[in-house]
Amino acid sequence: MTFDRNNPFLATITEREILNKPGSEKCTVHVSLDISDSHISYKVGDSVAVFPTNSPIIVDEILRALKADANTKIVDPRTSNEMSLQDFLVKRANLAKVTKKWIQYVSMHVTEHHEKEALKSLLESENKEKLKDFCSQRQLWDFLKEFSSLEADINECLPIFALLLPRFYSIASSQKKDSNKIDLLIAYFKYTSNKHLRHGVASHYLCELAPMNSPEIAMYIHPSKDFTLPSDPNTPIIMIGPGTGIAPYRGFMQERLASNASGKNWLFFGDWHRANDFYYSEYWQELEKEKLIRLSLAFSRDCEHKIYVQHKMFEEAQEFWEWLEKGAVVYVCGDASNMAKDVDLALHKIVEEQGHKTPEEAKVYVKEMKGAQRYLRDVY
Repeated sequence: MTFDRNNPFLATITEREILNKPGSEKCTVHVSLDISDSHISYKVGDSVAVFPTNSPIIVDEILRALKADANTKIVDPRTSNEMSLQDFLVKRANLAKVTKKWIQYVSMHVTEHHEKEALKSLLESENKEKLKDFCSQRQLWDFLKEFSSLEADINECLPIFALLLPRFYSIASSQKKDSNKIDLLIAYFKYTSNKHLRHGVASHYLCELAPMNSPEIAMYIHPSKDFTLPSDPNTPIIMIGPGTGIAPYRGFMQERLASNASGKNWLFFGDWHRANDFYYSEYWQELEKEKLIRLSLAFSRDCEHKIYVQHKMFEEAQEFWEWLEKGAVVYVCGDASNMAKDVDLALHKIVEEQGHKTPEEAKVYVKEMKGAQRYLRDVY
């Protein structure tokens, strides 16, 4: 049987462990999924797509704000399937986002004059930034609660709910080590806005809400096109991945060890504090001790001046260049907004300076690396 977006497999959480040490300001969780009897296959570098469910506490708040009965039978406007309103809100609706459509709907269905006027003001063209800020500070439940004179028609509301989409996580294991298990490394996302503690929908589900040892995690494999190990096991690899960007490289190394691959391995990893935030530290240090990997580590808050992975690249630029000239494949995984851009700039600069090239020649060199699938990125 093929499992996909329309037919997910129900996996079981068998392990769930916070990897940060006491005192860390982060919460990063190792989660193992049992996929026994699924016949699911994946390659290192692939991701898992997980369908989360919403917190029952938030669902209850939505029901109260809409003055609705959880057992009301509704028809899902996207699938035409009949289900209870409770099931729709738990499994199908995005309850995190306040959208302009919601504000328009509520503005037309509140009975208190001051509430109606406040929402109409937000929708005026000159208040675009104010509207954006208003939406970013709230989730749907506290927005609806704030405008308590709302008289909603549930059937009119259903199409306004955005769809609860799957979330994607890099696989942190190799099937050659254990064919029945998928490991994930998840940053448990928490933040405060509008005086309320918020949780990332999927990370809250996987790290806290979902039951252990019960086949309830709806998931499927999201294949990577190119982000995987080179076909030649002798090829050296350079893996750059701060934070949870380290996840796929654990799978890479499990695969290389299981395959007795002879290619050299170099990992650039960074986070806040070495003592608290070095994920799978014992595994990496044991590999280093056995001379199976080279580690270049950047813990930004352990020193007076913040050091990141791109700074470690510059520190070891000569050897980085030598690896490139020997055909190394460079991988980058993690934050797209800052880290990946900084690493890309560092790579170009190293090629330019160590390779004695002009900026244009360095661009051509890196472009050729991309074309030869020697510079691969999984950034988000």
